Amino acid sequence: MNKTIGVFGPYPPPLGGISVHIARMESFLNKENIDYTIFNHGFEENERVIATKKKVFWYLKMLFIKRYSAFHFHQFFTFHFIYYFIFSNLRKEKIIVTIHSERLLSYPKLKRAFILYFIKKTKRLKLISVSHNLNNYLNKQGIKSVFLPAYIPPYSVEEIKVKHSKKLILFSVWKLNEKLANKIYNVPLAFDYLSRNKQKYKMLFMVGSKSDSDEKYLQKLIHKYQISHNITVIYNQSLVNYLNNCEFLLRPNLSDGYGVSIQEALDLGVPAVASDVCERPKGTVVFKNNDLEDLSSKIEYIENTPLKHILQKKETLDYHLQLIEIYKTIINS
Repeated sequence: MNKTIGVFGPYPPPLGGISVHIARMESFLNKENIDYTIFNHGFEENERVIATKKKVFWYLKMLFIKRYSAFHFHQFFTFHFIYYFIFSNLRKEKIIVTIHSERLLSYPKLKRAFILYFIKKTKRLKLISVSHNLNNYLNKQGIKSVFLPAYIPPYSVEEIKVKHSKKLILFSVWKLNEKLANKIYNVPLAFDYLSRNKQKYKMLFMVGSKSDSDEKYLQKLIHKYQISHNITVIYNQSLVNYLNNCEFLLRPNLSDGYGVSIQEALDLGVPAVASDVCERPKGTVVFKNNDLEDLSSKIEYIENTPLKHILQKKETLDYHLQLIEIYKTIINS
């Protein structure tokens, strides 16, 4: 067995919560001299990154490749839970699985029981939950889980200035289509607020993956809320480079796990307003889920409160260092 960590998940581009997490971990893995190979559920590749090009074949191939100290899977499809069970029975590595959302909690009872069965039957599993709610639920079900949000501080920020005549709101999504807009990201609420406050605000709407998005549907929403002169759509760019242009970051998700972009904003001294669907980073201004009136009230609070006071509860986090320690413990065991 070699002393290498295998990592499976998306790698930029496009830019999304999981892909940014994996890319940012690279600098810390290199700093600690931890050897690694990333199996990218995408098309980008380099010396340390193998592009699987989203082909099912790679799920089969990974069952028979060289052995690693551990294989770290970032879960984003339901069938992955079955795959981890199969992987653990055909291979001998320690398996780390990070669950990046709370979707499991919203599944029908039978589907949830099915997933829990395969989690319990997966051998040598180290389970990580980025959500407190999910972590508590799994432990109550007799499944040992560690709470460890996926946030890793940006290692570089290249500020891009945006000319604007009104105050800016930053709102970002990984990709956009009708289902995600209405079931996950709650784009209608954000656009409704902007529509009602066009005299005061403009929005930077950032989409991590243009190729995976429905641009026609986005334009349909922009037309519906009559905000074409108050919104700039930016594709495939890092939001940290634009944050300092903005009054606040908005994250109105109907379903979420933590909100990496929230912590990014707070670390750069920009307030963040987010729905209360899950536990948020300390210092977040939280509003009642899908409640326009409460959202408006919390934004008014930001407008009338000194920045120092808004950010006073912000924490300096070291989740990435905790993950490094997990890797080291496995490698040295």
